Amino acid sequence: MIPKQGTKPREVKIDLLDYMGNDYRWTFKKDSDGDYRINTHADAYSNFQCKHLKDDIEWVADEGNWTQVITMINTGVKRVTSIKSRK
Repeated sequence: MIPKQGTKPREVKIDLLDYMGNDYRWTFKKDSDGDYRINTHADAYSNFQCKHLKDDIEWVADEGNWTQVITMINTGVKRVTSIKSRK
């Protein structure tokens, strides 16, 4: 479930799937300044081939515009399959 527009959960986990059926996870967590940082875990961000820079996606997440974040992620070669968030 996409977090409500304008909300800033403490943590957001986004699961992705590529065209070959491989699963991936991105984690958005707030840093000490309260800004989101993306962790793509074992995979390099460039492997996802998004048409947006990583910090551009982080800034949109900082605004709480989660629908736009998903749209930006889906410009790459993997698609969002689920979203979990924690307050």
